[in-house]
Amino acid sequence: QMWAFPTPIMQPLPSFTLPPMHTMQFSSMYQPAPIASGMIAAQGEDRLSEEGDAGGKIRRTKRRKALEGGPKKPATSFVLFSNTVREKVKAENPGIAFLDLGKKLGEMWRDMEPELKKAYIEQATQQKDKYLQDKRDWLASRALGTSDASDSKCLLSPDQH
Repeated sequence: QMWAFPTPIMQPLPSFTLPPMHTMQFSSMYQPAPIASGMIAAQGEDRLSEEGDAGGKIRRTKRRKALEGGPKKPATSFVLFSNTVREKVKAENPGIAFLDLGKKLGEMWRDMEPELKKAYIEQATQQKDKYLQDKRDWLASRALGTSDASDSKCLLSPDQH
């Protein structure tokens, strides 16, 4: 390569290629690179994801924003279970770390009898059905423009018209 300067300021970076997928499954040497904190984007911002080709192209994708003012998503059966049992587990294990508490709750959920899980699953299913109906109604009212006055961005009093 011909450079305008006696020595280049920055050497071209070597192209990086991943090993074939079948070798990645069995290779104990393959370690994914840690994610830099600067690459983690806040919700609603562009996300960067590098493609594994030699060209090093960067693809930008947009995160979908949750619609504001809509119904809140329901809890899963595990979340309902953990909310019920969390305080009891904390009392039995004083000083337990947050991560260890989560692991303990996960083990309890995995080892729980299916008959006992059924109550939490049914409760979660009922909440999900109610959420889906509320969301359908909310989207329909939003499409018709009959949303609450508190949801509108510009509120005018009658004397301001």
